[in-house]
Amino acid sequence: MKNDALAAARALTPIILRTRNETEAGRLLAKPIVDGLRNSGLCRMALVKEIEGLEVPTPAMLDVYETLSYGEASVGWIVWNNAFTCFFGRYLAPQVRSEIFRDPQWLYAGSSRPTGKAIADGAGYRIDGRWSLVSGCELAEWIMLLCTVEENGQPRLTAQREPEARFAFVRRGDVEILDTWHVGGLRGTGSHDVVVKNVRVPQSHTFSLAEPITVDAPLGHIPIICSMAAGYGAQTLGIAQCAVDTIVDLTKTKVSADSGVGLRERPDVLEAIVRHGAALAAGRAYLRTRVEALWSTVTSGAPASLEEISATWGAALHGADVALRAVVAMYAAGGTTSLYTDCPLERAHRDIHAMLRHIVAQPFWLWDAGRVKVGLAPTHPLYAI
Repeated sequence: MKNDALAAARALTPIILRTRNETEAGRLLAKPIVDGLRNSGLCRMALVKEIEGLEVPTPAMLDVYETLSYGEASVGWIVWNNAFTCFFGRYLAPQVRSEIFRDPQWLYAGSSRPTGKAIADGAGYRIDGRWSLVSGCELAEWIMLLCTVEENGQPRLTAQREPEARFAFVRRGDVEILDTWHVGGLRGTGSHDVVVKNVRVPQSHTFSLAEPITVDAPLGHIPIICSMAAGYGAQTLGIAQCAVDTIVDLTKTKVSADSGVGLRERPDVLEAIVRHGAALAAGRAYLRTRVEALWSTVTSGAPASLEEISATWGAALHGADVALRAVVAMYAAGGTTSLYTDCPLERAHRDIHAMLRHIVAQPFWLWDAGRVKVGLAPTHPLYAI
């Protein structure tokens, strides 16, 4: 399935490029792209085959994310966000997982911001709240939302005396979407706010990360958050590679109006192409090496170690760092050409800066990776999930 997924991503690329303006204008992926995602199953890479998932090894997912993001960052972002929800399906009972993921045409969205409430109500919960930045919510059949549990008007506490948090799967028809996604970068992701008002959800359609995993396959045991970080890094590398390739193409035609010197005759540009191209290749190779090591461990039946998880975090955010540097350098090298919205450099620049705002890009993950490196325990509760 891993080769099928990459082939599907490559086959979708011409459609992505042809409809980029439609995606931008609509602030949502163009319909031909959405149809391609539904029919290819690319948004089901992190689901096992028993429920018509592609069951793609996590190292192979990196190639898919990079390929899609090379063509349009918003497409890679939506596929990656669907993987997030699919990964967490491991906590559902098998029959519920089969229900929520039963239709191969369905897409998913989610939020890990605990900005809503799950009010205990008999054998279920009443979900109420508002969540922001829910990428792909307009396309989704189910939306997974993180809530703080309340009982008798008070937060319910865990055995550790912490407020209990649960994710709840809510049908798209029970969600109100607020038109809030008016942005520059990642414009096509449709990352609007969503509101749920007093919607009852059965207990079975909710889960806590403290509950047992019910998927006995590598995709059920691979650490989720660092794997998502690796996918994030791969997307940034795809954007940056597109930026470098764009400058290489521009050297064939671009001449400075002031000096009359061609771009291909400027030593600083030539050096930047080689330096940043090499940095991207090295970042890509190291990221792949660390994710392959993680995958190899879980496929052997052993749990991933904190050292392996930390190395994956380091490789993921290192890849994103070299990608950012490459995009900034290529944007500068493009001169005034980089300003125009029909130039891939313009989109690469705003897309990668938008991606930097995501939680997986924040430095506290590396602080915990450093703690592990010097023999201390990580502090973030989701570090090794």
